[in-house]
Amino acid sequence: MDIPDKYKVEHLFLLIGENPLPNYVAAKLLFKEGKKKTLYLIHTTGTSETAERLQEILESDIEVQLVSINDNDSDAHEIRKVISEELENIKLDNNEKIGLNYTGGTKAMSVHSYRSLFYQEQNSQYIKRSNIVLSYLDARRLEMCFDREDGESDRYKVTPEMLEVNLKTIFELHGWKFKSEPVYQPKLFEATKALTEFFQEKTWSDVWQNWCKEVFKYKDKNDNDREKRRKDKDIMILQFQPIRVEIYEGFNAIKNVINLEKEEPKNFLESIKNKGQFKKLEKLGKWLDGEWLEHYVLQQVINISEELSIHDQAASFHVSTTQNPKDNKFEFDVSFMRGYQLFAISCTTDSTKPLCKSKLFEAYIRAQQLGGSEARVALVCCVDVKTVDRLKTEITNVFNPDPESSKKDYRLEVFGREDLIDLSTKIKTWIKNVDKEAK
Repeated sequence: MDIPDKYKVEHLFLLIGENPLPNYVAAKLLFKEGKKKTLYLIHTTGTSETAERLQEILESDIEVQLVSINDNDSDAHEIRKVISEELENIKLDNNEKIGLNYTGGTKAMSVHSYRSLFYQEQNSQYIKRSNIVLSYLDARRLEMCFDREDGESDRYKVTPEMLEVNLKTIFELHGWKFKSEPVYQPKLFEATKALTEFFQEKTWSDVWQNWCKEVFKYKDKNDNDREKRRKDKDIMILQFQPIRVEIYEGFNAIKNVINLEKEEPKNFLESIKNKGQFKKLEKLGKWLDGEWLEHYVLQQVINISEELSIHDQAASFHVSTTQNPKDNKFEFDVSFMRGYQLFAISCTTDSTKPLCKSKLFEAYIRAQQLGGSEARVALVCCVDVKTVDRLKTEITNVFNPDPESSKKDYRLEVFGREDLIDLSTKIKTWIKNVDKEAK
């Protein structure tokens, strides 16, 4: 159900906090169509850059005004003074409305802004404005909520059909950009399927990883030949060692997938480099040593995207800031969007609990920065069933205020070695559980 016109406005006040995503959602949903739209971004000194980014992203079809309260985010007098000055400049035509979405900003900003807009002074008395719409975005239920004096708030689920926010916008809202384009189409998917089956046996996966480390070695950093080092600084030098006999069966299965069963191992590497369109052996080495899992996971997401209203998905994010585009801020493995809700998946072929736990929490922190409280995070790894259960228990103990509670928390999920073969079904179940949790 769309948001009714009675709750849409021509003038909208937003409070800018640490995460600009709720502000973006409100700006996209709360304006009345076919009317002039004016947006007022109430910000402090500390959130001025966030407000400026929002202005740049939104101003193509909305008039955006930046309204600073300097460092007075808890000063009732200053907040009321600034908002009152803006209200005096607004000339409303018949039936036009003013809105305040108070999701962002500090609690003090919300309280004082609410009071400033809810009441107006008339004949030395404060009376309720008749043309005001007050709202907030419920992060847990993914609902836009409208305050009513005579009863409970009216709630409207923000569905993917109502609003689609793409991954690029999510990053731009935070002043981050892609150093290189993410992967939207997986490479060598049939090979990733064979590797997934191959990794069902821990012994084989361990030997494979050791083999990758032996085959692809970085050039010696102590090389004194500067010119040679300059040319080769981004190239992995191939130091081929025959793969151990006990895993040739699995190795051949991978070669068969890409029709290279007659190739010698060294030629196999060069052939797969060309077939997968890897520009350098370094890129191939990283792919064989674990990045293939990101491509496999991305394909699993694509397989269920239409059914579950996933409208944007990609892998291998290398992110920098707009101020320092050459510096690598952080990396993201796989992400997808449903409406304005971000799902992030961290991928590793590792099978040790400490590293897997570390990667999961790192992904959780990044996802919260980007997608706020609504973001959901999963880890795809190669631990066994018992370790998956231990990881889930430890996660529950961190995020659940009552560790003894039997209620499952789907903010974070873990998929292990035995989940890989039917991963798309596992991810689908997780998403449906997330939806149930939001009801």
